[in-house]
Amino acid sequence: MDQENNTEQSKNSAQGSLSGLMEALGFKVRTGSVQAVKLLGYGLLCGTIVGVTASIFARGIELATSLREAHPWVIFFMPVGAAVIIFFYQKFDRSEGTDTVLLAVTRSESIPGTMAPLIFSSTILSHFLGASVGREGAALQIGGCLGDELGKRLRFHESARRIMVLAGMSAAFSALFGTPLAATVVAMEISHVGLIQYDALVPCVIAALPAYYISGMLGVSKHPWALSSVAPFTLPLAVSTLVFSFLCAMLSILFVVALGRIPALAKKIPAKPIPRGAIMALVLLAMTLLSGGQFYNGAGGHVITECLQGEKVPVYAFLVKILFTAVSVAAGFKGGEIVPSLFVGASFGSIVGPLLGLPGGLAAAIGMGCLFCCVTNCPLGSLLICFEMFGFEGWPYYLLGIAFAYQLSGNYGLYHHQKIRYGKLRIGREDANAHH
Repeated sequence: MDQENNTEQSKNSAQGSLSGLMEALGFKVRTGSVQAVKLLGYGLLCGTIVGVTASIFARGIELATSLREAHPWVIFFMPVGAAVIIFFYQKFDRSEGTDTVLLAVTRSESIPGTMAPLIFSSTILSHFLGASVGREGAALQIGGCLGDELGKRLRFHESARRIMVLAGMSAAFSALFGTPLAATVVAMEISHVGLIQYDALVPCVIAALPAYYISGMLGVSKHPWALSSVAPFTLPLAVSTLVFSFLCAMLSILFVVALGRIPALAKKIPAKPIPRGAIMALVLLAMTLLSGGQFYNGAGGHVITECLQGEKVPVYAFLVKILFTAVSVAAGFKGGEIVPSLFVGASFGSIVGPLLGLPGGLAAAIGMGCLFCCVTNCPLGSLLICFEMFGFEGWPYYLLGIAFAYQLSGNYGLYHHQKIRYGKLRIGREDANAHH
């Protein structure tokens, strides 16, 4: 009798455990489904808002560049433009640009709502006046700011708001650069070097895709950077790629140091920020006039196209572009340094690559990937950028070049608040900031 009771109790206990397990499983499924729907909805909303904004921003830059090319004399207003930009930043926004966006991810710090409209207008003005700046760095600020604002309006907690910042960055980068795969990964790996925030994968993907298609529908022109052919991968060319990647790593350090030191030296000019910015703008204007044209002004996308097509550029072009970009930043012009770094990599590759036996166009593409990787510390994103822009045919060159350049460039980077979780030159965790 006791044995039958024990058996019955065991059955009831097993049934109760199974019922509890099924109930817990059902709760997890319901909770997970709700969370998945929310992530999809918020990511789509973020991608749509940022995609439209970034597309208008891109069209504004295209218009500003066209106006400057049609009226080259506008560069004489550089000092006035620099003074205006510095004045408005002093009055409305004293943040650190892209570094502030990274702090929103690494420390959950708030992004000022004035960042997006200020970087939007000041970047267009900078391109109109001929400053040597890009637009993708500005896009990261616009996307991060709008993502943060969306998180605030929806009353997200800190971790969810950080994900919205990353989704906004993905959307803006995708809309402007036309590389949704790379945009997704760059946003997830740029804040913590050595770690990827996979909890942001779905929102970043859902934000990047609509932003990419929206930009296409709104007429944003994508970079016409493509290679007509790629040389077969051989052992001699592999060795040449290794040597070239080492040189690119050293060049990236020079680029990062120049963009850190020259603005720091400019701050030692005994003048207040606004007149100091005007003085540096006068220096930039003098450099433009001495160069005999506007070859080094603006982002330089047309020069990158020439390099990829194997056309000749001045042998010193990469060094002059570094100087132009550093002086532009010192003058207070806005827009970012990503496309100028691609200019430097492409022009360096087209000059040095043939000396190492690499075709000029292919070396320009490898140089672009290596420079982008080293200055942003985003190797996976850089590899995807090469695949999306140049095709998959040259994958051994991009993979080898980017991996070695990343490893050899050390903990240098454009963004001082970028967190180096795992360094490159030694094994183990570092937890240091990128330096320049």
